[in-house]
Amino acid sequence: MKNKNNEAKWNEDLIKKLQEDFKEPNIRIAKGKVLRDIYITHEKCGFKLQLGFFDQDIIIYTDTMDISDYYEVTNIKIHNTGKKKEIYIPRIICELKYDGINTHGLITYSDIASDVKSIFPLCKYILLLRYKNNSSDDKLLRNGKTFDKILCFDDGASKNNYNEGDFKKELKNNKELQKKYKELLNYFKNTMKKSHTHFTK
Repeated sequence: MKNKNNEAKWNEDLIKKLQEDFKEPNIRIAKGKVLRDIYITHEKCGFKLQLGFFDQDIIIYTDTMDISDYYEVTNIKIHNTGKKKEIYIPRIICELKYDGINTHGLITYSDIASDVKSIFPLCKYILLLRYKNNSSDDKLLRNGKTFDKILCFDDGASKNNYNEGDFKKELKNNKELQKKYKELLNYFKNTMKKSHTHFTK
């Protein structure tokens, strides 16, 4: 529970910091639900097309899609949206872990990344670890194959409870942390940059 609280507070701070550093007005950053799966489900009244959503720690996007009419269609079932009228079209998704990640978690989130990218093929899916703890490079690479990037901000383990604003304070005093954050921010900006290219993907 302590680690979950630390993670939630760091999540909020990281979103605030990214919002400060992204100056482009059309780029938005949020925590929310993303469409993860589309499949046929069978109920008493017959078959339905089900849209399933999953909570994501950080979503970077420019566009949304109106699904308000879908709620009125009898053979479409929308699961776990909280009745939102629009869905995100994600360009970047970040899964955050505060103090390392175990093998089961890696495999689970790698599968989720694969599901999401099958619906949004241009979406980049990133795993961010505040502290690497016992998550070895071998384990991360072997079980995190579908992540586009994996970044550990600190190779050690967390020593204290996280307080609001800690990440911003640490950035001011830790040059290594500054380098890693800057590299992450540049990757985000380059990914979101519209460029003329002949490549489809």
